[in-house]
Parts: sequence; structure tokens; C-alpha cells
Amino acid sequence: MKKMINYMKKNYKILLVILALAGVIVAFRQHQTADDKESAIITGIKSIIEYAHYHPATVNNDFSEKVFKEFIDNIDPSKRYLLQTDIDLLSAYKDSIDNEIREGKTYFYKKVYDLIQKRQSETLDYIDKILDKGFNFDIDETLNIDYKTIKPAKTKTELKDRWRKYLKFNTLSRLYDKIKEQEQKQKKDSTYKPKSKKELEQEALKATKKSIKIYTDALKDMEEMDYFSMYVNAIAMQNDPHTNYFSPQGKERFDMGMSGSFEGIGARLQKDGDYVKIVEIIVGGPAWKDGKLKVGDLIQKVGQGDDEPVDIMGMRLSKVVKLIKGPKATVVKLIVKRVDGSIETIPITRDRVELEETFAKSLLIKDKDEIFGYIYLPKFYINFKDKEQRSAASDIKKELLKLKAEKVGGIVLDLRNNGGGSLSTVIDIAGYFISRGPVVQVRDKKDKVDVLKDEDKNTVYNGKVVVLINELSASASEILAAALQDYNRAIIIGSTSYGKGTVQNLISLNRIMGNDYGDLGALKWTTKKFYRITGESTQRKGVTPDIMIPDTYMYLDVREKDEPTALPWDKIDKARYKTYDIVHKSQIIELEQQRIDTTALFRHIKEKARWIADNKKDNTIYLKLDNYIDDIKKDEAISKKFDSLTKFESGFEIRSLSVDLKAKEKDTIFKAKREKWIKAIKKDPYISEAVKVLEKEKATK
Repeated sequence: MKKMINYMKKNYKILLVILALAGVIVAFRQHQTADDKESAIITGIKSIIEYAHYHPATVNNDFSEKVFKEFIDNIDPSKRYLLQTDIDLLSAYKDSIDNEIREGKTYFYKKVYDLIQKRQSETLDYIDKILDKGFNFDIDETLNIDYKTIKPAKTKTELKDRWRKYLKFNTLSRLYDKIKEQEQKQKKDSTYKPKSKKELEQEALKATKKSIKIYTDALKDMEEMDYFSMYVNAIAMQNDPHTNYFSPQGKERFDMGMSGSFEGIGARLQKDGDYVKIVEIIVGGPAWKDGKLKVGDLIQKVGQGDDEPVDIMGMRLSKVVKLIKGPKATVVKLIVKRVDGSIETIPITRDRVELEETFAKSLLIKDKDEIFGYIYLPKFYINFKDKEQRSAASDIKKELLKLKAEKVGGIVLDLRNNGGGSLSTVIDIAGYFISRGPVVQVRDKKDKVDVLKDEDKNTVYNGKVVVLINELSASASEILAAALQDYNRAIIIGSTSYGKGTVQNLISLNRIMGNDYGDLGALKWTTKKFYRITGESTQRKGVTPDIMIPDTYMYLDVREKDEPTALPWDKIDKARYKTYDIVHKSQIIELEQQRIDTTALFRHIKEKARWIADNKKDNTIYLKLDNYIDDIKKDEAISKKFDSLTKFESGFEIRSLSVDLKAKEKDTIFKAKREKWIKAIKKDPYISEAVKVLEKEKATK
């Protein structure tokens, strides 16, 4: 812990160095107006990256051209707004963006913003006209969705035709679903009177109109800061994929994601015309406990305590959310229109809302006479503002102690799809399985290496451990998996992890630029690189499991190495540590790998992965109904080969821990969610393999 504190102090010194940059900004502040917020953001970010990034990119003409392409691609990814003439006009800025960055100017961004606003406005004018006209599904035509190679439209006529085909595809997919649904009804009920093709087409068109209305409302709801954030990130991410700018709203979402909680009423909202609809009530939140607010209610006004409610008609969704959220123990008053048309005033006392799906949880898995523990950790969460709140480390410790009390014969720790999070929680969690020693090494831009250690000689769990990882296990997940692998403390199974071996810091730009411009948001930038205790970096290479299991991501470009600006792999000196002993480990790995390689189920998974990768290259969509159906049938015929994957059942007896059930015995929603989760676990072949590895370890002793 002392080592971690020292490391954090050194990180704090980095922030102090950055704060010294405020002196560099003085000249900027003297020559800019207080409302020049965008220039302040650009200048602040440029200064931080230039002085403190681990390996800052050279800001030159090549950099400028990459920013140009990145921003244009991000702001119009499907090439349905900007014309070729617009791109030609903007190309005048292609080699000057680097100069604008140095000067804190935003001429290029402003030009793009004005153009995209103009084109979006024009598009909204003719989308409804296209939908009102309807579509002819007997015409033989196709839609190309290979957006990376499609050129911008040369004329507005061509642009409109792209929209027509896109909207036709949306309607066609819905029409196909309705045809299939009707066929199923006819099979089940011989007296069912089918609707005509024309009627089904009208229903499909109506559904498309509703869907597009949600899309266009969201488009109108976007603020200029949303577009500016895209531009700033096109600049920031040229340094590496994990250097990102957060707008004030983005920073709030980041904090919420890291902590797994926020203060509010616990409801998810969506625009519905001029008002806002309740689309989900979060279990355990204030609205759920109060019970008066219902899914489908339309919010018309929002009031704070005893204040007069504010009419939210036509208000942006982000502003409505801001009105409803607030400190716990305060009251928000919602005037809602019920589904039956009645109007009701609902006061709700705000409180902390915990997003249960982001937290660690465990189950018991019984096979024959042996009981094993299973822990799922979706991310390494922590509340930076309140360290007393729950964290990944404190929750994992609780789950381990509960499983120990059940006398489990081993534990499966599932880190699949875990994108990482707090470094301090990783050190703590690794320490639950090892007795004092280095966990990870960290090198800064000056080549200074810190070895972060678990200082506690005590362990929480000394039994057998299998760790599950996949291509989407990143950063903190890789540190933990690598440490347990290097100590020989656990057997790692799954597929090679993501390969993010870099450290980021986060700072408010107001600490650099002052408060004259309002809330400037924050910058997350790369300051260091991670290294295993063996000295090898996880960057790009990731963690290679002891036992490799195929999965459906294996042939897709989803890892760090596939990012064009990813930093390189390298290695440093090995740290000093002592390994544990897993009896007959090499024998277990060899036997299990042979069995997996020859198992029909995993051969099918590998075949499906190849098919998915190949199918991803097929970018043609048929817009004639008969051709569309033939194409789907062709894919369905191939996919039938993989039906066995959905039929897998482990045969294990899986249940919640009795202490969990007792704590939630009156919570029917918890019980329903838990039963759904258990059902999914039973059908998960990777968890089944993890349990078999634990069993094999016992059998070979």
C-alpha cells in the first residue's frame, strides 16, 4: 500500500508540472475573449500533450491531414450528408490544421460545423418526403454499405438517392420481419387471417417513420459541443487511441462509468416528440422504490423542490437530464402524462443510484460432488470522489470471503469483456491471491520505472484459480491476468487479450486555463506504459492464455494492434518475485488443450468465427424483396451449421449464494434477473471449460 501511495504521489507531481503550464497560457488568456471557449480547449489540450504525453505525435502537415480525414469520417461516417464539393472546399484546410492548433484557432472546425448543419437541415427536409412516397420492393437494386470505400456524393440528387436506399433498406428489413412473424402465426393457428403484402408494407413503413423520427430528434438534440468534441478527439487520438477529450457531459458519464453510480432518481430517458419518455426504471433506485413513476410516462415539466416547475417542451434531452439529476436528499418534482392520458405530479427524493450490472457478483457451480465459485467482474470500478464507496477491490474481497465460507474447491474469475479501470483496485485484487510482491511495472516518458507492489503478506484466497479472458479484456484486466499467470498463481484460459498496455491520467482543463470560459471539460492522456513483472509489455501483444479457446471475435480486427495510432510493444528488466506451484500444470494444459482442439463444439465456434469475418466483407444489401429473402436464406442455411452452439448446456447445478438470496428475498426483480443470469451461465461453454480445468487440477494431484 505504501508503494502505491508513493506512486500516486509521483502521479500528483505530474499534475503539478502540468499546472505549471498555466504560465505558458498567460499570453493566450491576455489575447482571447472570455467567451472563446473552443480556442481555450484547443490550447489547453495542445499544451498538456506537448509537455506531458508519453510519446506525443509531431504536429506537422502529415498530422494535419490525418486530423482532417479523421474528423470528416467521424462527422459523416456513412457519407450521407457532405457532398464532394464540400470536401473539395474543406480541403483548403488540409495542411493548415497544425498551424491552427499551434495558434489556438478553429477556422477549419467552424467551416465543417457550418456545412454539416446546412446539409443536415436539408436532409431533414426531404427524409419525410421520401418516406411519404413509399417504396417499390420489386425493383432490382442494391445498397453498398462499405462506407470506407464509398466516395462522397457528387450531387444532391445522388445524396437523396443514398437516403432513399437507406430508408428503403430500413423498411425492407422490417417488412421481412413482419412476413416471418405472420408465417409463424399461420403455422400455430390455421384460422389466422393473414394480412396482404400491401398491409404489411404499410406497417413496416410506419415503423420506419417512427424509428427515423427518434433518429432525427436525436440529431436535432445535438449541441455544438458534441461536434466540437469529435473535432478535438480527432486531434487528441493522433497521439494514441486512449488520449481523449471529454466535454463536461462526457466527463460526467466517464465518472459515472468508473464508479458505477450517480445521484438522481434512477430512470433512463428518451426523447418523444417535444417531451421526454421514461423508458426504464433502474432497480433499487429512488424511482423504483417510490413506485409511482412508470415506464411510458411522458415528462412535461420538471420542478426543483417547491419551485415552480419548468416546461421542458422542445428542450434538449441533455438539459432535461441535468434538471432531473441532483444531489441526494433533494427533491425533484415531475409533472407527467400517463399512458391513459391523465396528468400527475410525482415528487421524488434523489439518492445514490447504483448500476448493479457494473458490479462484481458471484455464483456457486456444482458438478458431481464438487462445488466451485464463479466471480464475474465487468470492470475495475472506483469512486474517485468518495473512496469510501464500494469499489471493485472491496466487492471482490466480499465475494471471495463469501465463497470461502461455502468451502468451494476452486474459483473461476471471469474477466471477459472487462475493459479495465482503476489501477489501485488491480493491485489490491492481485494481493488477495498472492503474498506480498510486485504486481506491475510502470515506465514514464523519461524511462523511470516504478514497481507497484502488494505490500500485504496476507492473502484472502489460497485455493485453485482459473481466469477467463478474451479479446475485449483490456488494461487493468490484462495486468491482473498477467500477474496471476507470471506468479503461476492461476491458469489463464480463453483467447489473447486486447493489448492495452498504457496508463492514462485525467485532468480538468479549467485547472490549466482557469475559469473565465465556463466548464471546459477534461483531458485523459497517456502518461506511462505498463509492463509485466517479467519485463514484457502487454501493449499490442496482450496476455496469451495458458489454454487457448476459439471464440467468435478471433478473426476480427478488434484489438489494440489494429488501431493505427497504437504505441509500440517493448520490454524492460524483470522484477524480482517468487512463483507459486500448480501441481502438474503443464500436464493439465496439454491435456485440456488437446481436448478443446478436438471438441466439435469449439471447432464449430472457430468455423463460425471465420464465417463472421468473411461475411463482414460482404457489403451489398439487396433492396428487391425476393433477392433480399434469398440472401437471408443463404445465410440462414450456412448458420444452421452452428445451431449446436445455441443448444449447449453444461449440466452443472448453478445457484446463488444463500447469503445473497436472503438479502434479496423480497426483491422479485433481483430474483428474475438472477435466474436469467444463471440460465446464461449454464449455456456458456467457456465457463464450463474453466470448471473442467479446476477439476483436472484436483484429479492430477
